[in-house]
Amino acid sequence: MNVTASSSSSSALIAAYTSAANTSTTSARGKVADSSAAPDQTQNDDAVSFSSAATDYSDAIASNARYFPVRAGMNADALILGVAQPGAISSSRDKTFADVALDARKRMDEKYAQMSGSGKPYDNSMADRNALMGDLDRRSLYAVATNEGGKFTKQEQTAAQDVMRQQAQLATGYYVGPEDQKKNWRDPFANDPVGRAKAALSFMDNMSPEEKATPQWLSQRNTLQTALDQATAADPVELAKKKQLYFPILAEILQNGTSWFDKKDSDEKNASDALAKLKAIVQSTR
Repeated sequence: MNVTASSSSSSALIAAYTSAANTSTTSARGKVADSSAAPDQTQNDDAVSFSSAATDYSDAIASNARYFPVRAGMNADALILGVAQPGAISSSRDKTFADVALDARKRMDEKYAQMSGSGKPYDNSMADRNALMGDLDRRSLYAVATNEGGKFTKQEQTAAQDVMRQQAQLATGYYVGPEDQKKNWRDPFANDPVGRAKAALSFMDNMSPEEKATPQWLSQRNTLQTALDQATAADPVELAKKKQLYFPILAEILQNGTSWFDKKDSDEKNASDALAKLKAIVQSTR
């Protein structure tokens, strides 16, 4: 399978960091109006902010590209960026959720046509799945995964769910991707359960608004935060005890993913059972 790590010319990448830069520029202009900051200094700050955002996004794509193989000549930059920057906005910018679904449908239909025109129609392989949805940000993926507006097939919903789970897993240190790339994966939280839990909370906090509106998201987010707070605030003896109680269950929850539409009923039940177990431990050790 071919893996293309597109450069900064990628439309998804440019859209994402341009959004960040525009936000920074607007904020900076407001500061100029309210203070004596020099215009030249403000412009320099904007340029630095823009450059920093572009570099961060480019680095995020380059470091994870190998785990999202695509057809030759196509890219999956928005999917790759979603690992490190789940809140990056490109395809869904300035759209209602209904319009996000319409836009995703249009983009995917264009990709189907492109593949068919090449003489090799879509085949539901990992590479084709990534190419099909390669320019969808996480909010657009969520529209597909939840079949917003009834516009997506079951196969498409499953594909989007798989991508979103992969993003969450990679972000919290668990490998999901091509088998031949597993040897290149290094779990950044192998000896850092606190860091893993914090990474999960950060990822959850940057999910799309629609994801965060679900009661399941709030329940898991609150439970993880409470467990983390208690485990890290205890005295040394209690901390050791609570780590032994909390972190194996935290790891179990995180390894099952942070998606509320998991297609695998067994995984969903396991995650739910683990969350209930963690809640019980949190209550009993307060």
